[in-house]
Amino acid sequence: MKPTHFFTLGLSLIFLSTPLLAQDQPLTPTEKAQMLNTVKNIKGNVKKGRYGVHAAAISAFRAASSSPISAYEFYLKCYKEINFTRKGAKESEYRDWKSKNKDSLSSREHSTARRLQLQFLVLTLRAAQIPEDKSKEKLIPELTMLMDNCLSAYPHLGRSKRILHSGATGSTFAEVYDLQSTLNALKSWPRAPMDISGIYESTIFPVYRTPERVKELTAAWNKRISQEITLVAANDSTEAEIDFTNKTLPKLKWAKYLDLLRAGKKRVALTAMVTLVKSNPEHQDIDAWLEELEGYLSGEVEPSSFEDAAKEAEALAARKKQNAGTNSPANPNRNDAQKALENLNLGGRRGNRREIPNDVDVDRIRGLLNRR
Repeated sequence: MKPTHFFTLGLSLIFLSTPLLAQDQPLTPTEKAQMLNTVKNIKGNVKKGRYGVHAAAISAFRAASSSPISAYEFYLKCYKEINFTRKGAKESEYRDWKSKNKDSLSSREHSTARRLQLQFLVLTLRAAQIPEDKSKEKLIPELTMLMDNCLSAYPHLGRSKRILHSGATGSTFAEVYDLQSTLNALKSWPRAPMDISGIYESTIFPVYRTPERVKELTAAWNKRISQEITLVAANDSTEAEIDFTNKTLPKLKWAKYLDLLRAGKKRVALTAMVTLVKSNPEHQDIDAWLEELEGYLSGEVEPSSFEDAAKEAEALAARKKQNAGTNSPANPNRNDAQKALENLNLGGRRGNRREIPNDVDVDRIRGLLNRR
């Protein structure tokens, strides 16, 4: 190597080492304040930019969801943008694709499903605009109504049913507006309008799981069970209906009664639990239910707290987030509900022996409990 090269290299090392040496010096209060101000400004600009994108997307999604035809035309525009325009494809290639898929894409089944998906995305973006530490309770009535609308259309959607089970993050609409980062960061919110289990466990129940709101919690449970039944019936499968009636429905009821027990409704909850085990002696969870119920009645077991339920809901939401965008069979929420409820609602905590609650008719319940 020539001397001039050594000299140049030496200068480079000197200049490169200067900032490294500076890093060893603690930041002054003035430097920290300046950097913090810079970060805050960047954060504010990022929020403003996202809010603008969200507002534009909400406006476009609302207009497109006004009718099945509008939803169909908007889907074509978004699909073309993502899969043809941005990839530099020829216009003729898009026309060929559109011609080949015209019948399926223009069908009322597909257009209706896309319209409902757009309505769900509008709600999702509105949820994203609410600070994470603030309740999204004001959106619950609209979310519940949207699920009802999806269930009303569900029997007539054919193969397009899968759209309502697919994660919103992976939709063409979300992709064209680059909403993936926003939707992925949104916690405690469902990923699809027909994820009934996830919607209730992560979004609705946590709002009402307090002793003071037991009436609303009961109403929410009744609504969920009703919607679960409607979804199973819409699949028009005798086998699925039998499986739901014999396995999943008792689990849902047990979970409801356990929530009532947590809320302090001991007489109602324990009596209903006894009736449930008496009516389902062959259920796969019967042994665990009986042992748990005996513990509640004797005072040796206390139900898991609402805080524990909240943690399980968060865990469920995390699993949903990981699985977002994947399609599942005709009734995916049934299996998810079953797994979540097995973790959430089976098992109490052994503690010090306590008095049996005064408002419980022990003799009557124990008589019911004797199923032999």
